[in-house]
Amino acid sequence: MDVFKTKVGIFMEIPISQENYYKATGGLAPFVVELGSRAKPTCYAVCPECDNPIQLIGLNRQQEDARPLHPYGRHVRHAVAGVAEYDEAAYLACPYSDPSYGRDAGRRPPSSPTGMALYRLMRARFDRVEYAWRLSSGIWLDGKALGHALTVWRNDEEWLNYGSTYSNLPQMLFLGHAAQSLYRQCVLKDGRVASLLSGVRGIRLEPVTFSDRYARVTTTRYLDVTFTVGVPKPRVIDEHLTWTFLLGVNVGPRQLDRIEIHTDPEWFGNILSMDTWHDNRRLLDIAACILS
Repeated sequence: MDVFKTKVGIFMEIPISQENYYKATGGLAPFVVELGSRAKPTCYAVCPECDNPIQLIGLNRQQEDARPLHPYGRHVRHAVAGVAEYDEAAYLACPYSDPSYGRDAGRRPPSSPTGMALYRLMRARFDRVEYAWRLSSGIWLDGKALGHALTVWRNDEEWLNYGSTYSNLPQMLFLGHAAQSLYRQCVLKDGRVASLLSGVRGIRLEPVTFSDRYARVTTTRYLDVTFTVGVPKPRVIDEHLTWTFLLGVNVGPRQLDRIEIHTDPEWFGNILSMDTWHDNRRLLDIAACILS
């Protein structure tokens, strides 16, 4: 992995570098452990996805070492005192784990710090979750549709789903739902969803007053226009994690196409930490009411 964090139960992703690591930890215990006078210190941190302990490899290489190796994080399959406990099921379900191990199909226990953190994140940052969904999908849903999706998420206790992580929360909000209506919802004018719908007889994309980049989906006759979100696929390339979801766009029983939408820890982390953000109280009030 190419990111780390220093605390369990929070969304944090810090690019792995010697400078970033020592800024975050001070180079002190319990993160840095001296094993002996001749041994190099072992550097520990927390996996940003599954909250398990990791070891940072190659962090203290000598500058003259010309090997093409960038520092990276690797799970350790034991607890590290003062850093993180070890959760075998969470490790096996983590997209950064060894792919030779089977994935756990179960759910987190209710006491899971990761699950509780995902619940808090959805409740406290629901407006940013919506914004990330909108950017990745090109679909701008109204408060009623968002409230319905969040209610289903709550009733199904999706924060306990091992597939839900800190970086894919916006897309997992809609995973496994029955087809969601696009009627009178807004889509990005130059996006893939709008392109598909514009070619269907009986569907109109009408301008809206609040944005010149989006159009509202309407119909001239009865058509059931919907979207679905399919099971995600994580990929780790050069230690960088990307989640890919398939967004199905449907008219009646016919699927027009499936569109790839993406998210990753750095991308969603940047949205959560935008210093120019102005809270959307309407969306935060919806989340506070549903996730009381």
